[in-house]
Amino acid sequence: MAVELTSGEASTWRLIQRLSDLATGVVELQIRSAADLSSAEFEVLRCLVDAPDRQLRQNELAALLGWDKSRLSHQLTRMQHRELIDRQKSGRVHAVAVTRTGVQKFELADNAHVAAVRSLLREHLSVAEREALERTAAQAVAAADAEEDATPSRPASTPRLRARTT
Repeated sequence: MAVELTSGEASTWRLIQRLSDLATGVVELQIRSAADLSSAEFEVLRCLVDAPDRQLRQNELAALLGWDKSRLSHQLTRMQHRELIDRQKSGRVHAVAVTRTGVQKFELADNAHVAAVRSLLREHLSVAEREALERTAAQAVAAADAEEDATPSRPASTPRLRARTT
């Protein structure tokens, strides 16, 4: 016999999923409106802007994003055509650097991202509620990371859960 969620657990889970979808949609819309960037472009640019010398090896970028090489390669090709990034190859090393255009678009998008996230948090959560949600999320991510670390092999396409500060 299968174990089922209680009605309260099922309801909570559906609300968490819906909230996640709504928040992601609001933030993505703001980023797109402010800088004409997709969420994938924004995440790639975030990694590059935060990196030393604003560049990373392609395999380092894939690891940071939790993406497979094929997905990253296709994304970088699109971004290179939009002049958001440059790619250089030296032997077997593929380096990715953010361009001036990429930095400018990232800064516009990042400001919109911050404003959207703060608006979502301030409008709907008290400080105590936000702190409780943050603790709960951090505990869940830490438990998932510990479980992944204990698992001998994990498919390369399965991203690690990471807590991020925004």
